[in-house]
Amino acid sequence: MDQIPCPDGYLLDARSPLAEGHHALNQYLVRVEEAGWQTAMKEINGLRNKPRKLLAWRALLERMRWLKENHSTGRHDSALRGLAERIEKWSLDLTEADLIALLQETAEAADALAPYTPVPHVMAYVEERGLTPGLAAAIRRFRERVYDLDYAVNQVSLQLFRSRLDMLAWRDEWNEIDRKRCWSEQVRADYRAMQGAERESWRRLLYSIHGDESGRPAGKWVERASAIAAGIGPDSFRDRLLGWFQVLQPGVKQKLSREGSFILRSLLWLIEANRDPRLLEKAREIARVEFTPKANGQKVIRAAAEALGHPDPTVKPPVAAPGFHSLVGRALSSVLSPGAMMMPPEFSGRIEISGETAFVRGDLDSYQMDLSTGTIVRGSDGKRVRVRNSVLNPAPADLPEFGGITGKFRQLMILAQDAEHAASLIAESDE
Repeated sequence: MDQIPCPDGYLLDARSPLAEGHHALNQYLVRVEEAGWQTAMKEINGLRNKPRKLLAWRALLERMRWLKENHSTGRHDSALRGLAERIEKWSLDLTEADLIALLQETAEAADALAPYTPVPHVMAYVEERGLTPGLAAAIRRFRERVYDLDYAVNQVSLQLFRSRLDMLAWRDEWNEIDRKRCWSEQVRADYRAMQGAERESWRRLLYSIHGDESGRPAGKWVERASAIAAGIGPDSFRDRLLGWFQVLQPGVKQKLSREGSFILRSLLWLIEANRDPRLLEKAREIARVEFTPKANGQKVIRAAAEALGHPDPTVKPPVAAPGFHSLVGRALSSVLSPGAMMMPPEFSGRIEISGETAFVRGDLDSYQMDLSTGTIVRGSDGKRVRVRNSVLNPAPADLPEFGGITGKFRQLMILAQDAEHAASLIAESDE
């Protein structure tokens, strides 16, 4: 057997049907060494021979498997993995047979190379041409083999990868319908029963939802999806959605899968764009559904609120920064806590701080002090009370001076001992 050594140690069989693809990889690796990876990537991306680029892709998968099996961890690994990432964006004329082969070969190389590369190509093919039983089965096998593997990769990329696989599984017409699993299972069931032009229109619309959308829809998607909805007909489109939304009732718990959340959110974006009054009213109800798991429901509730022109209810309002006197209250709470050892044990529990107000329980009466103004009000008659300065005892030596905290501490201690200092508590009517 004639074997040709390659730059990364791979031994190429000269008669391999992928030989031309391996030669393209070899040229790429040589150019990485000569001119840097940016130049080398630009050159291989620029190849106009699409069949040769497909061979290079399949050769890459074969080579990565070989390198992994032969424990080769050379300096070219990074360049090969970087090429795999770029192949995701290549424009190729792939057939169903090509995709089935690539899915199988990628799964076999998944422990050596992250299996993201074929999924964008599969998504594009399925959106344009639909699924067949053979391709659906290949996607199913691929998903089973790679979905739960551990990858030391960017978590955002991994999340996107799994979302796309979920959407491909949702489109599968040859697996079972489980209506208890998610609201969107009814959509799948109804779609399978459609025929003719209606079925093709809904396929184009539903298959345009990829699961990789950001927090707001792309303008081109809204324009294209709205045109498809218009082709279905306003009444038919509305009636179909109202039928699907019937189970989504305010306050009712509803299971929602990740792919179901992508479908529902996209339909709400269409409602927002088309402004149908009855569908907008239904969006108002959807915003109050109790979706489980909650994380899947949040994107739907947000989209429903936006369709109505309401603020995002899933965003918690920012907590206002504490005011200066609130900080004084917190400092006093710390000072007066039993662990601070600055207050005699017999007065424990007599002084409580809440926000900017101190509450004091004395022997004779109860009091409230406004920490911002220093105003003291007696509980029994609501009169203001002033503490005579001459009786202000020294505060603990290690008490920090912050916003008048020393003086307030002294006053609070006197109020807590009001029986002993009754003559020094001057009410407004006494002056």
